[in-house]
Amino acid sequence: MMRIRVLALVSLTAVLAACGQNPEVSQNLLPPLPPAPATSAAPPVPSAGTSVELSTSPTLVRVQQRRKLLAGVSIDTPPAYVSRDPAGGGYQGFDVEIARELAQRIGLRPEDVQFRRLPPTQLRSAVLSGDVDLLLGGTADIPSLTAVGPYAITDSERNLVIKADDRLLAGELQRMLDAAVADGSWQRAYEKTLGAAGIEARPGS
Repeated sequence: MMRIRVLALVSLTAVLAACGQNPEVSQNLLPPLPPAPATSAAPPVPSAGTSVELSTSPTLVRVQQRRKLLAGVSIDTPPAYVSRDPAGGGYQGFDVEIARELAQRIGLRPEDVQFRRLPPTQLRSAVLSGDVDLLLGGTADIPSLTAVGPYAITDSERNLVIKADDRLLAGELQRMLDAAVADGSWQRAYEKTLGAAGIEARPGS
């Protein structure tokens, strides 16, 4: 019995001795902690000469926000291009069809085009002041205006006229005109208006 007690005491002493180990020695037996995650790198600085532009034209943004395309036309435009329907009061003609085609490609409805008939002396100022988004059938005869197209060639060229500082709008309108020719929309507008009036015309692109 005495021998059993001695053995138990020896075992207890060994356990207590193990519990009293130097903490630093115990920690050395643990696997090392993983390294701290690296912080994300700063975004690269654009190289010199890199330009950043808006994704779309500011004019197109205004058109889409107001849900209306303001199209200027001269009051002396021949009726085959722009005329007022005496019965319904709406507009008809080749330029009208082109404006409505552009409106649809912008994301509006054909009826969302508002036509403004202007005297020749007010055409340029209407575009520059933003009273109209574009001018149908005009020419860019001053540096602050630019012509897009032509969208039709008859005895003369018919262009869309916009402000020269909106280069993105010029590119968008040209792509729309090219698409209208490619998918047959231009031809349908021509046959409905100029063709029916016996006026020969061809697309400019």
